[in-house]
Amino acid sequence: MKNCPGCLKAGHDTYCLPCRKRLFGGNLFGGKKVSHVLTFSRPVYDQARLAVSGRRLSISGIQTKMSLALRAGRLELTETGGQYILKPIPHGAFRHLGMAPVNEHLTMQIARQVFGISVAENALVEFAGGELAYLVRRFDVQEDGSRRLQEDFAQIAGRSEESHGKNYKYDFSCEEIGELIRKHVAAYPVEMERFFQLVVFNYLIGNGDAHLKNFSLIRNEEYGDYTLTPAYDLLNTRLHVPDETRTALPMFKDDFETPSYQANGFYAYDDFEEFGKRLQLHKARCARIMQVAVAKEREVFSLIDRSELSDECKQAYKDAVRDSIRALSHSHAESRRKGSGDQDIAPDIARHISNRPARPVKSPRRGK
Repeated sequence: MKNCPGCLKAGHDTYCLPCRKRLFGGNLFGGKKVSHVLTFSRPVYDQARLAVSGRRLSISGIQTKMSLALRAGRLELTETGGQYILKPIPHGAFRHLGMAPVNEHLTMQIARQVFGISVAENALVEFAGGELAYLVRRFDVQEDGSRRLQEDFAQIAGRSEESHGKNYKYDFSCEEIGELIRKHVAAYPVEMERFFQLVVFNYLIGNGDAHLKNFSLIRNEEYGDYTLTPAYDLLNTRLHVPDETRTALPMFKDDFETPSYQANGFYAYDDFEEFGKRLQLHKARCARIMQVAVAKEREVFSLIDRSELSDECKQAYKDAVRDSIRALSHSHAESRRKGSGDQDIAPDIARHISNRPARPVKSPRRGK
C-alpha cells in the first residue's frame, strides 16, 4: 500500500500513529503496533466462517463477516469475545465486488474526514496472500470487555421477517425513524440533526442499502440515556448495482410526495427541506448541512483518488457524487417562483456549487 490503510494519508505502508491509536488504543486494546497484514489466509477465514454458520449476510445478502479479537498484538478469528468485525470480499454476481471492502472503507473515511460524521473506527487489512478486507472496531465493547446495549431501528420498531415479511427492513420511512428518535431519545434535538445529516450523506454518496437495521441507538451506561450509534455500513452501492436507487427507505411516511418529487421523480433540495421541517429542525441548520454537502466535492474526490479503488470505480464513484450534488442543488419551488421550467438552484446553496469552502456544521451543545 502507498497510503495508510486507516486514514489514507500518503507516505505510509501500514497504519499511521493516529490510526493505530484510534483502532487499537485504550486499556482494552493495548495500543500496540498491529500489522495491517493478517496472519491467516482467506481460505482459513472461509473455513472458520463455514464452521460457525452457513448464513450469508449484509450487502444484498451476500457479504459474510466474522469476529476478530486482538491478542498479543495480533488479530485472530474468534467465535466469542470479539472486539472487531472482519468483512472480506463477498462472493456473488454483482459488479466490482472485489472493490466492496475498499468501497466501504473509503465511504466511512469520507463521512468522518470530510463531513465530521461520527463513524465506527475502521480500516483495511490484508489476508496472508494479499487480498484486502474491511475491518471495523465494535463500538459496543467497553474498556472492561462488557457490552453496551444497542438496538437497531428494526428492533425498536418491532419489525422482523416473521412479523412483517421479507421486506421488513425497507417497508418503513426516514420520517418514521425520526418519530422513534423523538420518542426514545431524551436529547432528541441533537440526535435528530445527526440523523438528518446522515440521511443527506447517504443520498450524496449513493447508499441504496441504508435500511432500517443500519441505524441504531446505544445506551450510555453511566446516565442510562440513549443516543444514535456511530454510523456504520456506509458504502456507495451504485458501484455494485448501477441502477440502485440513492435511498433504501422512502423519506416520508404514508406515501407522501412533495411537488418537487412529483415533478422530478427524485429527491431534491425541496424534499430535504420538507424532511427537516417534519423532523422539527431549524430551517437554517438544514440548509447549512445541505450547503456543506454540495460544497465538498473537491475534498471527497481527493479521498477517492487516494483510495485503493480501481480507476473505473473511482470514476463511477465520482459520477455518482456529481449526480447527487445536482439533485441536492435543484429546487422545484425556486423554478416555479421564477416561472421557469429550468432546473433552478436552491438560493440557499447556489453560491456553494463552485466548490468554495463551506463552514463545517457544528453540533449544538447537548444539555446536561
